[in-house]
Amino acid sequence: MAITPVLADVGIPMIFIQFPVMVLVLIPVIVVEALLIRRWVSLTHRDAFWGVTKANGIYTLLGVPAAWLAMLIVDFIVGIPLLAAADRFHWNADSLVLKVSAFFITAAWIDPAEDRSAVFAIAAAYSVLLVPSFYASVLIERWICLKAWPNADGGSVRRGVFFANIASYGVLLALACACMAYELVSRRR
Repeated sequence: MAITPVLADVGIPMIFIQFPVMVLVLIPVIVVEALLIRRWVSLTHRDAFWGVTKANGIYTLLGVPAAWLAMLIVDFIVGIPLLAAADRFHWNADSLVLKVSAFFITAAWIDPAEDRSAVFAIAAAYSVLLVPSFYASVLIERWICLKAWPNADGGSVRRGVFFANIASYGVLLALACACMAYELVSRRR
């Protein structure tokens, strides 16, 4: 009986990386967002922390997977036809435009490639996934915070949640970019 080797290059579903990272940063994000929101919305420390904790907890459990799933659907709806068109019309597979477009479209499920570092590819895909995650976060957290703080000014809550998410996602993006920069620098050595 012949043994057939199994190839492990089927890709990496980024939800298995993104979700644990979002859980790990949950407490620092809650602290930062609660302190920031409290500056824009007239709340007690307790109310601010409770509302932000509830909003971020629900977002992490439901919003992160939903944002990833939305990107996976984009991959199927846009990515598969794009790759079929590239094959059908004999587009240059080494074209920078095609490679970058394909990477952005397929960020939910990255394809391992021999010509790039896995750390760089994961950090880059994570950065791309921060975009739909940011919008899902703002929508979900706004809704929950508006319910949690019914006596607060709605406009202040909406602005506070938006700018608090800008701050927390800015830090997450900076960390992902730092990972990519480190990987690029260490590869040159």
